[in-house]
Amino acid sequence: MRELGPGAAEDDRLLTFEVAGAVFALPIWGVIEVAEMADLACVPSVPPSVAGVINYKGDALPVIRRERLLDLDAEAEGGPEHVLVVTDRAPGSARLGLDVDRVLGLVEGSAIAAHGSEPVAARRPIDGRVARILDPSRLVERAREVIESSLASGE
Repeated sequence: MRELGPGAAEDDRLLTFEVAGAVFALPIWGVIEVAEMADLACVPSVPPSVAGVINYKGDALPVIRRERLLDLDAEAEGGPEHVLVVTDRAPGSARLGLDVDRVLGLVEGSAIAAHGSEPVAARRPIDGRVARILDPSRLVERAREVIESSLASGE
């Protein structure tokens, strides 16, 4: 595991990663840690196709299935390698796990607030590919919406 702490110099960097062949990025201040993927445990009344939990430093960390969280059509081949522990930095902020196929690295760039309800705030070229820049606050809110929707519909 690699601890990614807050700091002024880190506020202008993005952590890039791949999910199902697509490139995404999160502002580094919204990523608490990059952890190794662990087995997901089921959550009563939440289908495994929606979410599960992993043991994160003795606490249950919810991991929302990336297909649901990021509205992806295709499921990645093979299993995810890492879990990004994401926060929105709000007082009493929630944390969630985002399972990713591969962490690519850090690039220069700043956070952008998303407009509307989608977690993707912008798209921009990074290393010759178009990356979807995620808003950590909208990502956390989207996780809540996915869980509430699955509970309401009884999936």
